[in-house]
Amino acid sequence: MTQVPATISERVPLPAIAVPGFAASAALTPADILRMIRGRLVLIIILSLFLSAVAVGVFLLIYLKYPTYSASAIIECVSNAPKPGYSVELQRVAKDEHERFLLSQSLYAKQPDLLARILESPEVRGTQWYQLVPKDEQLTELDNELNCSPIRDSNYIRIAMGTRSPKDPHVIVNKLVDVYLQEAHNRAVGQFRDELTEYKKEENDTQKKIEAQIARIREFVGNMSVGVLGQENRPGQTVVEQELLSAQQTFIELQLQTQELEGIQRIYDDPMGPGVTPEDRQLVELNPQVQMLQNQVMALDQEIKARRRKFGPKHREVQYLESRLIETDEQLQRVREQKLQESLDLKQEQVRTAYLNSQHAMSLAEERLIEVKAKQADIERKLAEYRRLNDELDFFKTAQEKAADYIRDVNRIIQEQSAIRIVLVQPARPPIERSNPKWYMGVGGIVLALLLSVGLALLLELADTSVRTANDVVRYLNLPILGTVPEADDEEVQIERIETAVCELPHSMIAEAFRTIRTSLQFSAPAERLRTIVVTSPRPEDGKTTVACNLAACLALGGRRILLVDANFRRPAVRRVFGVQNPEGLSNILIGARRLENMTAKTQLSNLDVLVSGSAPPNPAEQLGSPMMRQLIDAATREYDQVIIDAPPVLLASDASVLATLVDGVILVLRAKGNSRGVAQRAISVLLHVNAHMFGAVLNAAQVQRGGYFREQLRTFYEYQTEESLADQRSGTALPPWAPDAVIDDRTGSPPENDPNRP
Repeated sequence: MTQVPATISERVPLPAIAVPGFAASAALTPADILRMIRGRLVLIIILSLFLSAVAVGVFLLIYLKYPTYSASAIIECVSNAPKPGYSVELQRVAKDEHERFLLSQSLYAKQPDLLARILESPEVRGTQWYQLVPKDEQLTELDNELNCSPIRDSNYIRIAMGTRSPKDPHVIVNKLVDVYLQEAHNRAVGQFRDELTEYKKEENDTQKKIEAQIARIREFVGNMSVGVLGQENRPGQTVVEQELLSAQQTFIELQLQTQELEGIQRIYDDPMGPGVTPEDRQLVELNPQVQMLQNQVMALDQEIKARRRKFGPKHREVQYLESRLIETDEQLQRVREQKLQESLDLKQEQVRTAYLNSQHAMSLAEERLIEVKAKQADIERKLAEYRRLNDELDFFKTAQEKAADYIRDVNRIIQEQSAIRIVLVQPARPPIERSNPKWYMGVGGIVLALLLSVGLALLLELADTSVRTANDVVRYLNLPILGTVPEADDEEVQIERIETAVCELPHSMIAEAFRTIRTSLQFSAPAERLRTIVVTSPRPEDGKTTVACNLAACLALGGRRILLVDANFRRPAVRRVFGVQNPEGLSNILIGARRLENMTAKTQLSNLDVLVSGSAPPNPAEQLGSPMMRQLIDAATREYDQVIIDAPPVLLASDASVLATLVDGVILVLRAKGNSRGVAQRAISVLLHVNAHMFGAVLNAAQVQRGGYFREQLRTFYEYQTEESLADQRSGTALPPWAPDAVIDDRTGSPPENDPNRP
């Protein structure tokens, strides 16, 4: 009997059953990170202790053997120089002018010449630092240990240094301050003396440029047209601008008029247009010819009425007059239409003539507008040139004024002998305590050791791309998880044959896991869509045969007639598991030599039959994809409630892909830590490529991990059982495994009370 040691970590938790089509996210959640930390807790503790010990050891070594004592001095540095950055081009002074000035002074304080003078002073030669540092390294060491930096948002510069002796740093810092104060004053005054001549020369050159620019402006103004410039030679409104406004207004008016005439012309040219207006008809009625014919029609009508009263409607004269009335009326209509058409044609010709005249006038106005615009553009170019010349003149004048101000400031500095004001605010004092290392450095080392340990553990966890937990299946494979089977070595009871664990050890945790898989499968699809199932895996040794045998047994124990088919011709295993002696099987049926009802073998479970693989054919994939296989499946579904097919690994042979197209769905068995995510994804891709329906995945041989769910579940599971069943199970006498004609009650895992085979 294998006991789970108390020190073994817990397993990965079993998640809820995923819904088919569930799209999982590969992003890590805080719960996942916590699970990783708990899983690697032993490694984290060991690394943390080791790295913390190293950090504490380094801290103590530095604290005891290599302490540092620091001293610092603060000086105030204010520039009396003119505004820096002046040049003839008036370069813009940067916003950080003050910071640059202080930074320049702090860099100057560490010049090699100043440091060499410090090393030659008697005060520095008498320090312990000078005696311990080799002579050829003193200058470099002093430059590295001295720190000269501006204090932000102030006029102060801090000069600091740390040494191993508390008697040395303030001596060296104060000596550097003395040398720096003297040299900074002499350097600034001498620098401005040299610059004065150069700035005076620039002032004279600027004056010559101003005079030349004034002459150029006068010449340019003399060549410009009268009226371009207003009073005092300033740009004003010109005659061309007025002409441009007038030309623009005329062009816009003609353009609108042309568009309006064009619209009227389209109306008259349109056959479906308005045509003749009532005004046109009224003018036609006033035409003399039309009026004459109207009078004739009226006269004939009166004559006909008189003749009818006198002679009757059938009289020859009445009929003659009626015929004349018709002819006259028709002539009247023809004349009216002729006159109306003549009126319409006249209007069309008038509109066309007006449109052409307006279009011609608009073209002339456009040419005039272009001409005036060209004149205006030429004037604007001249005005722009005039403004540019005046801007250059103003620029030169401003430059001359700033040059004069700068020269006055330089003369003042030279006369007052004060280019920069430096005041020693705080001299360096002897240090009282160590400046390095601080106590928080040791604490920081311990915290850093812990963070490095956690980071390394997470890195190792993320670097492992194997499928280890049900969470990995859902997150990285987007596949529903039907169940998780624990590792047999982690069980509380001894399991000799895991392929028959459901019947041999019905009260074990592994048997309960297979019953969970059965339940998950039953709820994954309707019953009519679960008649034929293929069980496969990406690679060998993943436990697909174990899952197929136990799943078939669970379904049979549930009262359903089950047929377990061994379709793995390359490495058949069902015959060994169930002890079938007949060498013939599936291959004999596929070649037509045998029938299904003659080849199935009864097992000790009354509802479970098996069909072994038989002899290996030379072309397994072709045999499995043949019509005979389809007929076999149809016959099996008529005889049995469900058919479970144990197929070869999907990545090693195409047999599983062929079978997946003939059944209702596929169960993919993944071995924990035995399959990488890439292998599992390739297996799923191969099955989906043939449009196989995936019921889900089974994670087999899930090992114990800290922070998991199985360890506590194992304890609770076995504590919940009765002492008798637990004792029988541990002794291996709970059931007579595979007793002849045994009927097992699925609720209790034992034969019924009235079963003659019950021990």
